[in-house]
Amino acid sequence: MDEQEGMSERSVVVPMETPSAVRLRSWVMPVALVVTLLVGIGIGVVVSGGASAGQSGHLIKVSSSEAVATGPIATAMALSEAFAQVARMVEPAVVHIETESGRSGRRDVFDFFGRPPHGIRRGTGSGVIVDPSGYILTNNHVIEGATTIRVKLRDGRTFIPEVVGTDPETDLAVIKISASEPLPAAKLGDSDRLRVGDWVLAIGSPFGLEQTVTAGIISAKDRVTDGPLSQFQKFLQTDAAINPGNSGGPLINLFGEVVGINTQIPTNTGTFNGVGFALPSTLAVEIYNQLVSTGRVTRGYLGVWLKPVTPQVARLNGMKEPRGALVQNVIGDDSPAGQAGLRTGDIIIAFEGQPVQDSRDLTRRVAGTEAGRTVRLTYIRDGKEYVTSVKLGMRPSIAQRGESGTTPPAPGEEGGRGKDEPRVKPSFGARLESVTPHVARSLNLQEAKGALVSEVEEGSFAEEIGLLPGDVILTMNRREITGPDEFKRAFDGLKSGDDVVIVIARPSRSRGPSRDILSGTVP
Repeated sequence: MDEQEGMSERSVVVPMETPSAVRLRSWVMPVALVVTLLVGIGIGVVVSGGASAGQSGHLIKVSSSEAVATGPIATAMALSEAFAQVARMVEPAVVHIETESGRSGRRDVFDFFGRPPHGIRRGTGSGVIVDPSGYILTNNHVIEGATTIRVKLRDGRTFIPEVVGTDPETDLAVIKISASEPLPAAKLGDSDRLRVGDWVLAIGSPFGLEQTVTAGIISAKDRVTDGPLSQFQKFLQTDAAINPGNSGGPLINLFGEVVGINTQIPTNTGTFNGVGFALPSTLAVEIYNQLVSTGRVTRGYLGVWLKPVTPQVARLNGMKEPRGALVQNVIGDDSPAGQAGLRTGDIIIAFEGQPVQDSRDLTRRVAGTEAGRTVRLTYIRDGKEYVTSVKLGMRPSIAQRGESGTTPPAPGEEGGRGKDEPRVKPSFGARLESVTPHVARSLNLQEAKGALVSEVEEGSFAEEIGLLPGDVILTMNRREITGPDEFKRAFDGLKSGDDVVIVIARPSRSRGPSRDILSGTVP
């Protein structure tokens, strides 16, 4: 039996204090505390040989502690040592990138205040050497549009790099510098093995301050942000400070491995607000290998516009919950999807036998498959499940996609509202007209069928589900709409709380799809 257990079995009597004892304690305790502090200070000086006064009473010297840390201090010091070692390992491979863009001409002429000529824009960013022969990973937006790029190493040497290749859709780029000897290179780690809560360091040139190191943790994985490139990007989120100039620099784990390329910060001020995003290393390696091998990235192409499956669409198709990717529009009969028989309203639920979570998931899987390969797609149409084979094409670049467009006819022109066109009940909130042959041709409709939307009331149900003037309603809840009267009969048959799923033809607006699916619940 140890001492603590023995004490638990004995009775303890607490004596009452006398008034004189209370008075004695009132001044003895502060004195004892002061003596204890003085003794502690003395021990600290003896142990560390610390900063002590000279004979003149005002000279001091720097302390060089020899104390052995224990407990929480030892843990903190071990972490501090790990940070320092990782920084020493990776800093030599981190580069500072300076760019100039704008008008061409001399780059050595500046005004009286040292500013570059009018029309020249300067930028800074970061990068990381990933191969001793001089290959550097960075962000595409760091070098995009630059007329001059300079890469500065930690030792001060400056190089003009060659642009090996860029991939705007993931915002990654590879550049290369040539040196007379192998360069320090960082190792690429496996970002898939990261856990939320793991420590990471960010190294780069925030605000042009080269070789800046910040620390934080992985705050989240697979973060999706808004923007035109988001379909190919799932970010690591971190609270390690990332600021303008950090872009393209590495995010590093405590093994000294690059697990991400710092890319974005969500901010209203232009500076770090506690949240930063890095492209995971698994994606960076995939893009890097393609750029180094061929100078470009090729992706599989299905030829559809996709959107999320709403609860209304799921229920209409007999699904227990929304899942998969909804085909909003098929881009031409000669596209891979068109040749496979897919059409607007189909819900793709599996790719090569593996469940599809959502439209982003399907986009990434198709893009990650080589062009020319035949894949199996499982989809739901009108509540029934089908399987089809699709031979994927090659995904066109951003600049090549969706260039054609049409505009809706103006009132009074062919396709404008006639005097005797019927209206739908006010609760829907849209004025509908017959589809003329001209409108049918402009929207690639085989026949002049459907209901043309000429006006949408503010605050109405039609506005709520996203209907726009110029849209043509083709079907509602799988019922074909031949004209405004047909739509009125179909909508009048619904009651409050019923689901509404509408397929429309929409005039193309700068690369937008020509078919769309709108859904909502009758108020």
